[in-house]
Amino acid sequence: MCQSSSAWRSLAPPWGSWAVHCHSGPEEVLQRRGAHDQVTKRRRKVRSSCQAVLYCFDQQYSQELGDLWASARAVLLDPHSWQYGVMLNRFSAVTGVTQVLQSQGFSTLLCNGPSTLSHSKYQAGKDSLSPPDYISKCPPTDSHLQPDGTSHALGQDLQSEPSLSLSRPTLQCYIHPRPVRFPSQAHRPGQLKQYYLLNAASLLPVLALKVRDGEKVLDLCSAPGGKAVAIMQCATPALLCCNEPDPHRRDWLAKTLESFLSQPLSSRVVVSAQDGRSFGKSEAGTYDKVLVDAPCSNDRSWLYCGSQQGEQRLKERARLPALQAQLLRSALSAVRPGGVVVYSTCTLSSFENCAVVETVLKECPEAEPEDLWEEIAIPLSTYFTFRTAHLGHGQTPRKPSLQPQNGPSSSYHHRLGILVVPQPGKTWGPMFLSRIRRKK
Repeated sequence: MCQSSSAWRSLAPPWGSWAVHCHSGPEEVLQRRGAHDQVTKRRRKVRSSCQAVLYCFDQQYSQELGDLWASARAVLLDPHSWQYGVMLNRFSAVTGVTQVLQSQGFSTLLCNGPSTLSHSKYQAGKDSLSPPDYISKCPPTDSHLQPDGTSHALGQDLQSEPSLSLSRPTLQCYIHPRPVRFPSQAHRPGQLKQYYLLNAASLLPVLALKVRDGEKVLDLCSAPGGKAVAIMQCATPALLCCNEPDPHRRDWLAKTLESFLSQPLSSRVVVSAQDGRSFGKSEAGTYDKVLVDAPCSNDRSWLYCGSQQGEQRLKERARLPALQAQLLRSALSAVRPGGVVVYSTCTLSSFENCAVVETVLKECPEAEPEDLWEEIAIPLSTYFTFRTAHLGHGQTPRKPSLQPQNGPSSSYHHRLGILVVPQPGKTWGPMFLSRIRRKK
């Protein structure tokens, strides 16, 4: 079983430095930036793409995505078009935040409990507990997108906000139809943040996991911690083991947990430092649910690395599917019979997505994939652009219907996984997710 240490921390050797920067989202990126003048200067500067990485993506994704690649490419090359979600923290007072979000035209993508997906416009944040009524008064990260005085007003709203009582766990994420930025909150020890900024597609693996109160959950590749925070918004598991072998990223993970989860939860949420490939042996059959948000060739960030780093990452890219398959096998061994594993990445690459899933399924007869198309893709198609799994080069890209599909071929592709493709006006993603149940 995972061993806890004080302040969410533990120590162990890393997997390797090449697996490190795969899951940095808006919340983490903004936290690491400097003063506001530096942020403004960096954001106004046009970001240049790595041509070697772009060429590789063009060669692969034009075949795998067909006509969708041209528009996805345009989105990925225009960071100013990227939309960000605002996930509320139920362990902090959030009513003032919801009022400001609503006034700016945000609406909620709401998950009530572990099994219901719904969209509800302008929902108030009622499912929360307030230790400190605190919010950072940091200035907006995009002054031309954020109305003047919003951050100050937000702080004023919360100073007089009464404490709220904890009720049914509810995941609430506010989204906006345009790329409107919300100010990031700085980490301050002992004070909980009220919201987490993220690519809203990154919540889909958590929704697919369908965590219920009292379950034992393993987040196998947990850093920087956004999905762990989301899991705790959805339910109150008996145990959430957040695993991260790299020391730097593990510190980052611990800081995220400290920023969003109240101290009484420290007995339920622990940080592990194992090599994720070892869980299948060391903790076989232990968990009810396992999330494998695998290290991957993060398309958004890799496009903007330097040319030398880009060349190195492309060499490393070929080794990723083997690692991903090892992690998925380990997860399937760590979950109990009848339990569920969700595998996810933030890349469009079929080699790291459905090909990995198919490889592991062939080797694990006890593993059974589940169809996420009708459960997630169809209900949320208004907000995300979905497509089904695509198995490598040379096959005709599928343009799936948003109606229920019959037949063995469509069922097979649906069960391998679903992919969120960034598109103009729906810039969420990339995000691939597949759910696999271990047979009893």
